[in-house]
This record gives sequence, C-alpha cells and structure tokens, in this order.
Amino acid sequence: MGGPLRKYNVTLPGGRKTVMKLNEADAQHYDGTPVDGEPEPEATAAPAEEKADEGAPDKSRTPANKSRTARGKAAPGDG
Repeated sequence: MGGPLRKYNVTLPGGRKTVMKLNEADAQHYDGTPVDGEPEPEATAAPAEEKADEGAPDKSRTPANKSRTARGKAAPGDG
C-alpha cells in the first residue's frame, strides 16, 4: 500500500479487459500495462488551492414544518 496511483490496462482472469488505478506493485501483480498518454505523476507538485465562492447563499437546514412543535419524551404538555 504505497506509492502514487496510475491507470493501467488489465486483463482479468475471466478474460475481460478493464482500466484500473494501481500502484507499481499491484500493476506488476495484475500484469498491467500503463495507459498511453498518462503523464507521470509529480510528487513535488503542490495542490491547487480552491477559492470559496463568496456569493454562495447560506445552506443551513430549516425544519420542514415550522408551525408544528417538536414532539417526544421531553415535549411540554405530555403527561
């Protein structure tokens, strides 16, 4: 369980062909061949920072029916 994942063409035991994301050790185990056009992953590349959308509305939850009181063991009036 280590190393960067890359896409490999793999033939499964039943004869089906598929593309899997594997590390180097697993690719050798499954006898996978690298997908053409896949760039080599860079270990030193910094992840791009995502900006928060400042114009997005607040998505806090509200009760479905505001006029109805909560009912349960601790509700007032249940006696």
